[in-house]
Amino acid sequence: MSSRGNLSLPELAARYHIADLFGASVAYFSSAEGGESNLRAFTNRISCYEVQLIREGSAYVKIGENQITLHPGDLLALTPFQPVECIFPKDIVTEGLLIESQFYENILSSGFDHDISMRNIPSKTTFVYHLDEARTAELSGIFQQIRKAIHYVHIYKAEIIRSLVHVCLMYISELPYDTSLITRDFRHKEKILKIFLYLASKNFKTQRQIQFYADKLNITTTYLSRVMRELSGSTVNNHLTMLTYEEACNLLKTTDMTVGEISDELGFRDQSAFTNFFKLHAACSPKAYRDK
Repeated sequence: MSSRGNLSLPELAARYHIADLFGASVAYFSSAEGGESNLRAFTNRISCYEVQLIREGSAYVKIGENQITLHPGDLLALTPFQPVECIFPKDIVTEGLLIESQFYENILSSGFDHDISMRNIPSKTTFVYHLDEARTAELSGIFQQIRKAIHYVHIYKAEIIRSLVHVCLMYISELPYDTSLITRDFRHKEKILKIFLYLASKNFKTQRQIQFYADKLNITTTYLSRVMRELSGSTVNNHLTMLTYEEACNLLKTTDMTVGEISDELGFRDQSAFTNFFKLHAACSPKAYRDK
């Protein structure tokens, strides 16, 4: 797998030919209609939630040293940056949803039941659910409702989609799940990774040294590096660099801040250092990027 930076939902939709997309919030995909199943073939650092239902054929999921075979009726549920290796043959038929992280968080903050949370899936289960024929049909029906709503022309379209996604998450939370994949060692490493990703998202503008995060986690820099590479396929430095680059792009596209102000915002020692950093990753200057 590539260790390239995180793919946003619109980037995933473009790369994997997903046509049923609601802004940058929710997407329905189906391999039976020209889409692809293995959304993690290019990168395992997807920055959104993914639920994928196997309809025909078999697939394989590897978590740590453990592997499970997915059959028709099995549901794979993954959270952002989930460290998992997926092997999907080209003839497999699947369908599912991609849900942007902030859209999901907004659902929780809108008064819905906070116990219904896909964030709990990795800590309580192994992300694999076994559905009988009736439940498979019911969940597929919910997916199809969301797909239709994506193409509605309606003043309350966003509210409709948000409600349907909530119904989907509630349905998944009540499904039986497989507990055979997660080992104690993997849980420990996964917890370290999740805490690091959280700390990085909050501190990357001012702290881009691995020692800072190792100290916060009360582990050595060597162990943090090993966990990061083993579970994400990337490095601590690469992750912090991509967060910084993506935020720089965002500020250049969506604000009127000067290059100097953005340099200060992202903790560079001066504007020249920021410009050199940006050119290295964008192959153009910040000004040229903004002009484009």
